[in-house]
Amino acid sequence: MSFIDATLCASLKIIRALHEEENIFEEKGIGFGGDRSLNIDLIAEKIFIKALSDYGNILSEEAGFIDNGKDKKIIIDPIDGSYNVSNHIPYFGCSVYLENEAAVVVNLSNGDYFVKDKNGKKFDNLFRKPFAANYRHDVIIFEKAYKNPDIVQKLSNHGLKFRAPGALSLSLCYGEFAKAVIYKGEIREFDIAAAQFYNSECHWHFEDDLILMSPEKKDLEEVLSIIKE
Repeated sequence: MSFIDATLCASLKIIRALHEEENIFEEKGIGFGGDRSLNIDLIAEKIFIKALSDYGNILSEEAGFIDNGKDKKIIIDPIDGSYNVSNHIPYFGCSVYLENEAAVVVNLSNGDYFVKDKNGKKFDNLFRKPFAANYRHDVIIFEKAYKNPDIVQKLSNHGLKFRAPGALSLSLCYGEFAKAVIYKGEIREFDIAAAQFYNSECHWHFEDDLILMSPEKKDLEEVLSIIKE
């Protein structure tokens, strides 16, 4: 089984666990990445470790580094958007990156998935055909907007619409259909590795606490200039 197929199969098991496991929102302390860990985070991580250990060493947000005696590294965020899933907000997923080879990001709430490997990239759905549409590319996805009211005001002053859905790796993947993605806050490898690989052909701007991504260079430059006002 390929790495991508193994990851998608594991994602389906996590979706099943979300519907069948009990006490999935019970807090289990602080994970390696510094965030609170819910039971569903640990359940998802366990599923991924079992499914992917043959493909590489694992660096996961909850457990940290797991040495499987391999030459390759897999970076995993088992549940991207834990706060959303624990509040019944349907925007959460998982993010898995096999270093320099493949990326898989799955929206566990609706089945959308983003994959990329040596054969190219693909947007699809686990359960149905994805929407076939010419997307407008005129909205900004702004993660952590609630912590950055100054940028919110600047976007408003320029009449730019934005949404703040609350799962960074998903947003950086869906960003290929948006005007731009803004994130201002602590930058962690778990949150961005898979999405950055998936959308590597997009235009990116990084600072210590800022990520800006856009499919179009002119849009990235426009939004960056507004942020810097």
